[in-house]
Amino acid sequence: MNDFDHDASMSLEELRRSFPISDRVNYLNHAATGPISRGVQEAIRRQTEIHTTQHETATRRYEPIYRECRESAARLVGTSAAHVAFIQNTSHGISLLANGQDWREGDNVIVPEMEFPSNYLAWLSLADRGVELRRLKVIEGRVTPEQLSRAIDDRTRVVALSHVQYFNGFRADLSAIAAVAHAHRALLVVDGTQSVGAIPIDVEAMGIDALVVSAHKWMLGPLGVGFMALSGEMLARTRVTQLGWLSVNDPFAFNREIDLPDDATRFEAGTENAAGIFGLAQRFREIEAYTIERIERRILRLNDRLADLARRHGFEVRSPMEAGARSGILSFHHPAIADPDTVAYLQDLGIHIGFREGALRVSPHYYNSEDEIDELVAALVKKSDVR
Repeated sequence: MNDFDHDASMSLEELRRSFPISDRVNYLNHAATGPISRGVQEAIRRQTEIHTTQHETATRRYEPIYRECRESAARLVGTSAAHVAFIQNTSHGISLLANGQDWREGDNVIVPEMEFPSNYLAWLSLADRGVELRRLKVIEGRVTPEQLSRAIDDRTRVVALSHVQYFNGFRADLSAIAAVAHAHRALLVVDGTQSVGAIPIDVEAMGIDALVVSAHKWMLGPLGVGFMALSGEMLARTRVTQLGWLSVNDPFAFNREIDLPDDATRFEAGTENAAGIFGLAQRFREIEAYTIERIERRILRLNDRLADLARRHGFEVRSPMEAGARSGILSFHHPAIADPDTVAYLQDLGIHIGFREGALRVSPHYYNSEDEIDELVAALVKKSDVR
């Protein structure tokens, strides 16, 4: 363990010291982007130091970190390293999957009507191949297996949705949704960017065919890197449409043959984001040391406090709060402050939250404090003059 590693025995004060942003502002907007820790910063620095001063041995030094990072990603989401591919971001991963299916005219894809664009536009672009995008109606921000059952048929090839909805924090019952999708031989594609790093997920146990994750939100990882975890069925059904010299077995043979590996590395076409993978590997170490279960409990406790205070002052909580449906995102509304100007007002006070779909969106992480939650509510009460 180095000086920047986290473990379950760390006090909140020690944890906050590893996230320097907490010295400057009250940052409660991790559903937008997350800051990196000193440990992740140091890991990125180590990669750039190798690149700068030990470049002749860089490949040999990088490979163990790449392998560690892939194995750590697999452990976190419940799969094997052979089923994990590094990607640039969620949009990149979803596009690889959307363009890699063997589409037939008349096929359809089901996506919630309020899905984040990263997991929407790639499927919409298939219209010129005769693929119908079926927009699943969302009731009170919830996506349910019952709704899916009414929309799906035997021409549905893919069901795509977020594990956690970005605007209200609804957490979908992925196991139940997978059962409906698989009954029609449809693949389940999940955007995990609003959940992975904050709440546990197990792709094999839940029946997820593709989990696609960007590292820059709840993972608290670097920009421009992420991963996707693919089921055996997804690997078998998905063509590689973005080929490069690293897509093949033994790329240093330079044999100019399309000889794809059996595992998910076939989707990694070219030179890796070395700095991003170094930083992501460190972030996985921090999550494993602290444990994802403790991270989730901490986040949900902070949101319990926020919801209680918000209701006490007359705010309407719009996020689900029942077990199994809640997440790190808490959305609430009050007519006196139902506008984006409130976000700017809070930023002037050093408090950072979001505004989505007509409501304030707060997304604390495990290093945030109860005092920061109280500070936010006090500032909102002052602005709205509610008592």
